[in-house]
Formats: sequence, C-alpha cells, structure tokens
Amino acid sequence: MKRRTFLTGVTASAVCAAHGEGQRSPTDLRDPIPIGLAPPKRKVSRSKVATLKIEDPESIKILQFTDVHFFCNRDQFREHADRRTIDDLKRITEQTNPDLIAFTGDVWHDPPKGEGAARLEFAVNVMSGLGKPWLFTWGNHDLLDDYAEAQAILTEAPHSLYRGGHDGGNYRVEFQRETDVLSWDLLCLNTTTQGIQSAQEDWLRQCQSLKRPDRKALCFLHIPVLQYEEVWQSKRARGFQKEAVCTYGEDGSAFPLLGQLGVKACFCGHDHVNDYGGRIEGIDCVYGRASGHAGYGGDDVKKGGKLITLNERNDTYQWATVFADRSSWTP
Repeated sequence: MKRRTFLTGVTASAVCAAHGEGQRSPTDLRDPIPIGLAPPKRKVSRSKVATLKIEDPESIKILQFTDVHFFCNRDQFREHADRRTIDDLKRITEQTNPDLIAFTGDVWHDPPKGEGAARLEFAVNVMSGLGKPWLFTWGNHDLLDDYAEAQAILTEAPHSLYRGGHDGGNYRVEFQRETDVLSWDLLCLNTTTQGIQSAQEDWLRQCQSLKRPDRKALCFLHIPVLQYEEVWQSKRARGFQKEAVCTYGEDGSAFPLLGQLGVKACFCGHDHVNDYGGRIEGIDCVYGRASGHAGYGGDDVKKGGKLITLNERNDTYQWATVFADRSSWTP
C-alpha cells in the first residue's frame, strides 16, 4: 500500500491518487467494486438487528479501531507490523474495557486472488479473540473472492454483532438493558469503494419507517461523507487534518437522511493521518485514529484507537483518542 502524500505542497488530487485511483479529485467517482453486497449463500440463524445488553446506561463505552490493514506491506514488514498491531489492539481493549468494539473498515488488505478466505479468517480470529462484542463495517481494501460466504462467517463469528448480510452490508445495533430497549442505535454503513451511494441511501430511507421520535443514533462507516471536508474548511472542527478528505464520489446528499434518523455523530476511517471532529448540520463528523502499523502514516501520526463514551441518561457522548501506552489525546 503506497503511502498517500500529505497536504503540504501537493494538490488534493495527488493525495487521493496515492490510493491507487489515478489522477482524480477527492470527490471523483471511483470504479465500483461490490464489496460486501452479496447476500449469504446459506441460512444464517441470527436476527436482522443485533442487540447488545448494557449494564451501565450512563457509561456505554465503544472502542473504535480503523484501518488495521493486516497483511499490508508484508514485503517490507513481514509479519512484524501485524504482530505489533495485534498487541496494541489487545492492550487498548484491556485498558479501556469497552462494551463493544467497532472495526470501521480496511481490517485486512487487498488479498491476491485465492487468498481472501485466509485473510478473512485471520481478521475474524483477531476481532473475536479480543473477547468483546464487535461490529464491522466494510472498507475499500476489504476485498474477497467470495463475499456471500463472508457474510455468514462474519455474522456467525464469536461475539459478532455483524448483520450486514441482510441488506448489502448495512445494519443496525440496538442497546438493551434488561427488558428495555435504550434510545440509542448504532447505524453501520457499507461504503464499498465509493462512499455512500444510492443503495445505502435506500437502506437509510427504509430505516426511517422504524424510527421512533425518541430514537438517537451514532453512525459508523469507513469512507467519510463530504461534510467532513466542509466542517474542516469552516474552521468548526478541532483536531488535525494532514491529508485531503477522500470521499470518492460521495456527494453529501445522504447527510440529511442521517439527520432525520437522529444521528448525532458519524465515526469514519479511511484517511490515516486525520483525527478531528466538528459539528455541521447538527451532526458531529469525527475521524477514528488509524490503528494498523502496516498501513501508512505511522511516522507522522501515532497509531491508536478512539474511545467513545455514551451516556443514555442525559443523551450525551464524548470521545478521546487512546493508545497502547495508556496515554490519550483530545484536541
């Protein structure tokens, strides 16, 4: 995986070109790859909506890992970078003790034909091996030879909350306490290689029929929406931006749909050396911290995770970037 050129002294199109897309601007449409769109080949005995029981509604902890990139740059790092990444994931999980872990895409990296199943198995074993409930959203590098079988594997894995096989990689997670359904949902979107497009917007419209007036949500996705760039340019964000926001064809039109569904914040990945959050149109646009040592950016931005703490009682949340050495950062 070639490391993207940072913003200093380069154009935005050059930044995104280093993704391997050619000379395109951050909003040019990429060639579609049907990542995570196929329905499962076999029947999966899991409900369409995942449910997670919560003990303390005043402190619901969600740990986001993104851009793990297992198997990336193996010719340079061999397995050493991946071992370091796994060690970090374990340390951060133990230190933060989250209620669930959100893996927001690019967990593995561009397998050669015939090797996708092995890379998926490796990634699933790591995610499940952390011993916490986990969700997964597809990233543009999570390529496979057989997405239909992957839907079943991801859904049936230990501790998995993944339910994307029903609706093209999109699904919801509900919080419960005893017999009560809490007022917050998690919306998990499959941004394939193009960001949110018509298929994902259609799924969001279907969700509108299920929304109650008191429902609120957080949205997890890999490729950012256009509003991430807008909130940065408006100087309403806090944190840092060291590369262009690469939306790859997403034009911002889904944002009102997210607002109508009560989404209060979006958490994405994709751009490894951005970490900021800012509110626009009533929704916080927040970058996760890139987690994988095999991916680019580690020389400039420390690898880590993002801890999101949600308070069901007063409908607030806060976030902090967290690291394996027990340090943390908030802008």
